[in-house]
Amino acid sequence: MTISARPRRIGVVGCGEVARYGHLPALLRAERLELVGVCDVSTDRLAAAPVPAEVARCTSLDEMPDLDALVITSPAGVHAEHVAWAAGCGVPVLCEKPIALDEQAAVAMIEQMEAAGAALWVGFTYRFSPVARRIQELVATGAVGDVRSLRMVYLWDLHGAFEDRQARTGVNERRIGRMLEGGPLVDCGVHQIDLARWWLGSELHVEHARGIWFDDLDGVDAPEHLTTHLSGGGAHVLVEVSFAYSHRSPTRLLSFGYEVIGTDGVIRYRREERDFVLVDSAGTHELDWAPEKSFDGMYLDLAAALHGEEHALPTGRDGLAATRLALDATTRAVAAR
Repeated sequence: MTISARPRRIGVVGCGEVARYGHLPALLRAERLELVGVCDVSTDRLAAAPVPAEVARCTSLDEMPDLDALVITSPAGVHAEHVAWAAGCGVPVLCEKPIALDEQAAVAMIEQMEAAGAALWVGFTYRFSPVARRIQELVATGAVGDVRSLRMVYLWDLHGAFEDRQARTGVNERRIGRMLEGGPLVDCGVHQIDLARWWLGSELHVEHARGIWFDDLDGVDAPEHLTTHLSGGGAHVLVEVSFAYSHRSPTRLLSFGYEVIGTDGVIRYRREERDFVLVDSAGTHELDWAPEKSFDGMYLDLAAALHGEEHALPTGRDGLAATRLALDATTRAVAAR
C-alpha cells in the first residue's frame, strides 16, 4: 500500500501556556505536518494563539476543518471530552499529560479510541530529548551494568506563589490550577515515572510516598512537594518533585537531574550545571548535553506515525501506567499527612 506523502492536517484543542510556548511553535516548524486549526472556549486565548492568519480559530471542535490528527493540550479535566470527540470522528490523538485525573477516565479514553480503531498517544516530551534517548541507549546496551537505582529530581516553583513575584502581590492562578489537577507528581512527575518505566523496561510499584505542604490552598489535598519510592525491574526508583521550591522568593532556584546507578557505572544529568556524564571502569566520559524535553522531537515522531513509519510515541497505556502510579503515590502521601 502506498501512503500519501502529503502533509498531515493537525488541529490543536487548548490554547493555554503549554500550547503557546511548546506545541504550536513546534508544529509550525514541523515538516510533513500542517497546522490547520486551533480550538479553545476562550476567545482571548484563541486571539493570543501564535499561529498564522490562515489557521482556523474555533470555539468548538465541531467547527474544526478536516483533520488527520488532534493534539489535546487542554486542561486534564476535559481530556476525556476531547478524546471522545476524536473517537467519534475516528481521528488519532496526541494527548498532553496527565492523560486524565483518575484511572477510570483514563481507561475509558483508551477503550474509546481502541473501539474507534484510532491511535491514542501521550505527549511525554521528555522521552524525545536527546538526553533521555541517550540514557535509554546506554542502559539498553549495558553501559552501567544492571541498573540498581534511579534518582529523578525536579524541584521548581511553578512560576512562584504570586502573580507579581517582585511585589509579592496577587495569586498565581496557574499554580493553583495545576495543584487542583493533582499536584506536582500527577502534573509533572508522570514524566519522571514514564522515563523510569521506559529506561528499565519494566512496570513499577509504589513502595512509599511522603508529602510536604507549604500553603493552605482551597480545595487542594495534594502536597506541593512529594517524594515517592518505587520498585521494578530489579531497581529502586526515587522520584522527588516540587511546586514550592523557592516559590515565595523574588528570585528562582531550580534543581533538575537524573542519576542512573548501575553495577558497573553511573550516568548523571544535571540541567542547571549543564552536566551530562557517564562514569564507568574506564573513567569519566562527557556526553552531549541537551535540554530535558523536546517538542520538536515529539512532532518528528508524530509525523512519522501519521505517515505509517516507525516511531516511538508513548501510548495511552503508557500514560495510564504513569498516571496510575502518580495517583497512588499522591493518595498515600495525603493519607499519611
